Parts: sequence; C-alpha cells; structure tokens
Amino acid sequence: MSFAEEAEQELIRLMVENRNSAFSKFEKSNQGENIVIKFLYRHGKPTSPKHLAESLNLSSARIAVVLGSLEKKGQIVRNMDPNDRRRINVTLTECGKEAAKREKKQMRDKIVQIFKLMGEEDTKQFLELIAKFVDYAQKISLKEEGDQ
Repeated sequence: MSFAEEAEQELIRLMVENRNSAFSKFEKSNQGENIVIKFLYRHGKPTSPKHLAESLNLSSARIAVVLGSLEKKGQIVRNMDPNDRRRINVTLTECGKEAAKREKKQMRDKIVQIFKLMGEEDTKQFLELIAKFVDYAQKISLKEEGDQ
C-alpha cells in the first residue's frame, strides 16, 4: 500500500471515529438549518427553495422540512415573487440574521480555540498543507473537466 493510500485510510478512520464527538457540531448543523441560515445571510437577498437546494446540495424534500422549521422559529419568511406568482422567495428575518451572526461567532470562537491549542507553528503548517491540498484538488478537478 502506498503512503497516499495509507494516509487516506487514516484520514477516513479519524473522521469516522470522531464524527460523533469533535466534529459533530460542524457536521450536523441542526439537520441543515444553520447552513441554510448562513447561506441566506451571505447571499444577502431573497432566493428560491430550488436555488437553496442546488447551492447547498440538499434535496428539495430536505429544504422543505428545514424551511418549515425555520419559518416556525421566525427566522425566515416565504413570500410570493411579485414578478412571478409561481415562484416563492425565501428571506431571512432579523431573528434569522441574528441567529446567523451567533452561529458564525460560535464557529469562529471554536476554531480560534483549536488554533490556540495547536500553537502558532502547527497552525501555520496546517494552513499551508490545507492550501496545498485544495490546490491539488482543484488541479485534479480541472483535469477531469478537460478529459470529459
């Protein structure tokens, strides 16, 4: 087995063993609610449920459930598009904007804590390696697109 295959197996092992502890908040994100709120906050304008589903790689059924829950909590509103009555627009309420800001702050605080524990040298090395990983992933994706 090559070093790359061993590294892949170790990465998968770490992710599987820790999926219910260290990374559970990162992964679960209230079954999609937080990710929808954060997307709407960054997007900054009303959008359709279809656009949400496509952008977040969630099924239309999952989006419908999440939007229903967020609407009950007062974090979003769904309104008919004034230019096309067949289209529904999803808009973040002030309550939803505050939730997005809180979630962003909690995530940032947790990451800062992790980096403090890692120390400056390890953090810099980690970020350099992540940047390399992303760069190689993009090169592979571009090559695959060119091969099609």
